[in-house]
Amino acid sequence: MRFLRRNVFWVYAVYAASVLSGLVTTRILLDGLGTDGFGLWAVIGSLTAYLALLDLGVGPSVVRFGAEYRGRRSLEDTNALASVGLAIYAAIGAATLILGAALAWLLPLLVEIPDDLLWPARLAVLIVVAGLAARFPLGLFGNLLAAQQRSDVLNIAGVVSTLAYAVAVVVVFASGGGLVEVALIALGSTLIRLVLPLAWLRRELPALRPRLSLVTRRRARELLSVSGDNLLIHIGARVVFSTDVVVVGVLLGPEAAAFYAIPARLFALAFGMGTAGTNLLYPAFAELEGAEEPVRQRVYLRSGLRGGMAAMLFVALPLLLLPDHLITAWIGRELGPSTWVMILLALGLFLHQPVHVLSQYLIARGQQRPLVRILVVTVLLNVALSIALALTVGLWGVALATVLAELLAVALVPRLTSRVSGVPLASLARSALRPVLPAVALAVPTLLVLGRWLWVRDDLLALAPLGLLWIAAFVPALWLLGLDRGERAALGRKLRPGRLAAG
Repeated sequence: MRFLRRNVFWVYAVYAASVLSGLVTTRILLDGLGTDGFGLWAVIGSLTAYLALLDLGVGPSVVRFGAEYRGRRSLEDTNALASVGLAIYAAIGAATLILGAALAWLLPLLVEIPDDLLWPARLAVLIVVAGLAARFPLGLFGNLLAAQQRSDVLNIAGVVSTLAYAVAVVVVFASGGGLVEVALIALGSTLIRLVLPLAWLRRELPALRPRLSLVTRRRARELLSVSGDNLLIHIGARVVFSTDVVVVGVLLGPEAAAFYAIPARLFALAFGMGTAGTNLLYPAFAELEGAEEPVRQRVYLRSGLRGGMAAMLFVALPLLLLPDHLITAWIGRELGPSTWVMILLALGLFLHQPVHVLSQYLIARGQQRPLVRILVVTVLLNVALSIALALTVGLWGVALATVLAELLAVALVPRLTSRVSGVPLASLARSALRPVLPAVALAVPTLLVLGRWLWVRDDLLALAPLGLLWIAAFVPALWLLGLDRGERAALGRKLRPGRLAAG
């Protein structure tokens, strides 16, 4: 894997910036927009996120093929990939603007909106959609950099854009702001994140020359044929992160959406932090597929399951055991209905982590078609249960639907991976479960006993020492007990400062 130390540093730096930004901006936006306005902004974000499905799965396919072509040292194929991808994305960007305008007009039919927020909400949708439209052609170059295993470049841009967003929210809302203002801030931060990585593109791909002459129907069909399966996988991921808030907003109203959006944001942030390191495996899997090295793929697979579960336990156990304390410390007031939502979503994180790693392996191996069948079933189950449980038991039932759907995925995806990889199912299970026991053994005295029963504090500064204690206890214990000796040695060599530029 190239630039592992640099990639790991920056991938977690962007989440550190996201945590800082969330701590600063969420309370400001909740106070500045009001409960209804904040809930409406959450629904707008979730609805417009569905327009990202117009990507058609092209982005992951560009990463996969770009990494394979790097493994084969095929520069002309990379140029053809960039040319076809750029042409497809230009058309998708135009379609996004049209559909976004329709969504803005139809918004009051989808969710109840107070009269004074109707036109600000419509304008906010149009502004957010403009950022999505720009993301398609500009994001192609980010995908090409990801294929070269330069996630550090993308995450540097993520850090800058996230901090810029936080500063802008503080400055603008100090003198009053609304939905339109926060949408403009989001658009500006999106453009920073998309444009900044272009400065590294020529260095990584000096021979890159997208040309119209390389755009052919055959190449477009080849890319889109694989992308169709990736689209369905992307839809599955979008359901996990967006459908819940939409269902709550439509069926239970903007105020309920605000109560759900707070734990949902913590869920999304924890998911990102827990999977950030293992996301680096996808281009590595694909490059090894191009180089025809299945043994190394299997080694990375087992290590990814262990390391990924360790990372997820680190970020999700506090959400599971201290949900009310964390929400109150973050928002500044109690949000009773949010507590059980947070507990259930935290359970969903533990279930989703191994499925995420195994899915990356299967897609990189070109085995996404059987994976799609499984994910389509889980998506349909999630949506159906979310609607049914929202109408019968209320807010927490929507989160329960996510957990039940993830249980089905956990039952099916490892079996498929075992057949494709030749790794026994029991070996995959041991790899994923190895960090669980030491993590739980640490969580009981630190988070449950000390944090919940003895350290009863509900502000961030008071919780900070507990967080530092959790880090100090968790990291060395999981290093020793969650990874085997060979993995510790290999990872230690990769992370030594002397190997920073070695790739």
